[in-house]
Amino acid sequence: MKQIFAVFFITFACYALANAFFSPYCQENATCVRGCSWGLERGFNGVANRVLPGHDHRNLTVASPVLCGRECLIDDRCFSFHYSEGERRCELNGATASRYPMELIEMEGIFYYGPEEPKLVQLLASGNKTGIPSLTDCWYHTHASAASECRRTGQHLCLQWELDHASKEGYPTTPPSWYADPDSLAVLNETGVTYHDLPLTAPSPGLCCSLPMTYRDPVITPKSYELADRAGQARGCSDLAAHPCTLAELKEAYDHGYRSLYWGYLATPNRHAIVGCHHGDDCYQGTIANTPRPNERAQVYCCPNRT
Repeated sequence: MKQIFAVFFITFACYALANAFFSPYCQENATCVRGCSWGLERGFNGVANRVLPGHDHRNLTVASPVLCGRECLIDDRCFSFHYSEGERRCELNGATASRYPMELIEMEGIFYYGPEEPKLVQLLASGNKTGIPSLTDCWYHTHASAASECRRTGQHLCLQWELDHASKEGYPTTPPSWYADPDSLAVLNETGVTYHDLPLTAPSPGLCCSLPMTYRDPVITPKSYELADRAGQARGCSDLAAHPCTLAELKEAYDHGYRSLYWGYLATPNRHAIVGCHHGDDCYQGTIANTPRPNERAQVYCCPNRT
């Protein structure tokens, strides 16, 4: 069925009871609400024949989706809504499809309207949701609070390789967001991922992931380790939901097109490797240069754990 997308904007003064939809945020140990301090102009992007079940908290009858959107904007619990033209039924939701992308389902005659960018709405409606991170509806001041919200739904703050994967899948631009590294924020867009070192004072949403894995490219630890520090090397990979790569895993990565010019440690003790064979080096199956004369300090090739 051909999908129909709609965009509309509602503009009105933000009263004391209204809360701004732009910047929902959570203080530590506080209920998530939407704080308001300015006039409001907010767009809702709609997709036909899609609903986000199980998150509605208020139902009413109104003449148009514009009026339904107005009701959402003045309800501090509302983050998205459904509208049925035939029944003039308005359902206010306490969550968004970008937070629960796997739960968005098809239902004839009902529009889902949310704050997501049109590209994300289209991606969600396409049915291809594999590897799509969920962006928390609330914005948090601390990494721990964002991580807790991800764990509440059986997810985790996205790892770097998961963000890279999402970017390749066409995930649209996000605000600076919490991810696995507690010392920086990530901005995800269709051309890659950029990172911003803390401190940043504004609250930020969290990017939550739960991507099942088959094959994924290796990742390299952000820090270097002493050659003898095998436990530290393993912990560095574990922080990335990974383990030090074996030569066979690096060969598999090479066969998938992965290349790296970094000399890094691997699972084999007292060796380091490059993913690519160079003349004169010891090479594993003609692909992975590795040598028993490693650097005294290096980063580690980590192969993501598979589920």
